[in-house]
Amino acid sequence: METTNNRVAFAGWILVAVATAALVVLLQRAWVGALGLPALLLVAICGTSFFAGRRRLSGGARGPVDTTAKALFTIAGILALLRHPVEAGSGAGKLPVYEAIALYIQDVDPGTFVLYALVAMAVKFVGVISSAYAWHLLLTGQGIRFPFWSATMTAFLIGRFIGTFLPSTLGLDGYTLYEAGRYSNQWSRCVTAKALEKFVGIAGLFLGMVVTLPFGYQVILDVTSHLDRPGAAPLLAGAIGAVAGSICLVVIVALVRPALLTATISFIGGFLPGGVRSQVERLAAAVGAYHGQAALLFTVLFSKFITHFTTAAVYYFTALAIGVAAAKFWPIVFGSTIQILATLLSPTIAGEGAREAFQALLLSKQYGGVAQAVLAAALGFIAAEAATMWGGAFLWTRKPQWRPSFAIVDGTQVDYAWIDESDAASFDPDKIAATTG
Repeated sequence: METTNNRVAFAGWILVAVATAALVVLLQRAWVGALGLPALLLVAICGTSFFAGRRRLSGGARGPVDTTAKALFTIAGILALLRHPVEAGSGAGKLPVYEAIALYIQDVDPGTFVLYALVAMAVKFVGVISSAYAWHLLLTGQGIRFPFWSATMTAFLIGRFIGTFLPSTLGLDGYTLYEAGRYSNQWSRCVTAKALEKFVGIAGLFLGMVVTLPFGYQVILDVTSHLDRPGAAPLLAGAIGAVAGSICLVVIVALVRPALLTATISFIGGFLPGGVRSQVERLAAAVGAYHGQAALLFTVLFSKFITHFTTAAVYYFTALAIGVAAAKFWPIVFGSTIQILATLLSPTIAGEGAREAFQALLLSKQYGGVAQAVLAAALGFIAAEAATMWGGAFLWTRKPQWRPSFAIVDGTQVDYAWIDESDAASFDPDKIAATTG
């Protein structure tokens, strides 16, 4: 048995080596700005070999391999983006994107830049508050109540700050769950609230896509025209609306009638893929814990919609910041909702490279050029992270003896005596990772 396992692991490492070799060649092509079909073929070889190989590795080896692969893919993506030649305008001809940005930024008015960059940060902060409020409501629905500004909001900012340095959403989800569970001593309720928050959050993003689709149709037309397929625009718009609308509908049905969703799963469960079925069942179970609280759940959904809508709107204001006076609000917001989804699914660290690339693919015409699209996207990320930095200050001042001014569970103040002081002195990401599964 051990020999068989060793052979499987050896085959896995061979496939990972093949993926690495393909990635090295891809990096070389990205450096010289040579992409096209050969680069796509290399991406396909790299991705197929990597995922086939990692499945054969032991559980302990997958983590470091995944982190390394994500870092290398991020580097490759940024290189491919910044070294890609584009028309720079002003008679400069074709230049690598990074040179086109350097050329363009010389003409940006500093006063305009500062004004709209601050507006973008303020808009994003509204979204952060809205997201924290959604988490506050979900805890309230479980009978757990903390002071919003001094506990829930600060924990949210700390989580965002930590998440800047950790993979995926471990920092934000992990820390907010950690504090809620620690100071309420109601871990199962907090885990249920966190599970539902993830589902409703995704629905909020797709809801933003559905709402802005009619106003952002020009973006789809621009993309299909660039691909010499303008006639495909209605079909693509219909597909986006159908997928986004279906996901919203499933979540809304679950919020209103979780039993109906459960019955539907039982009826058609045999036709659903195992992963889809388990996720929908998890959604139904989480919503079931909020029986009779539909109004609260729809307020949570609206809050998450505001969160993603403001995140997308940030890119309109960053366009104004870099002097794109002709920028149109609705097309940029719609295109940015698609970019946000693509960024969430991308295999890069914090979406770096992918965010800028998708913004350029979708909205370069709206921004007036690839350089402007990449610059606006990068500035949008900086504006979004500005609120995160406040979390570092709160983390620094969060002493071991700190407690929320109140933590009420089912109408009764929690007794903090059970909290171990030494354990409160540190934040252990490994413990949180194990808790969140």
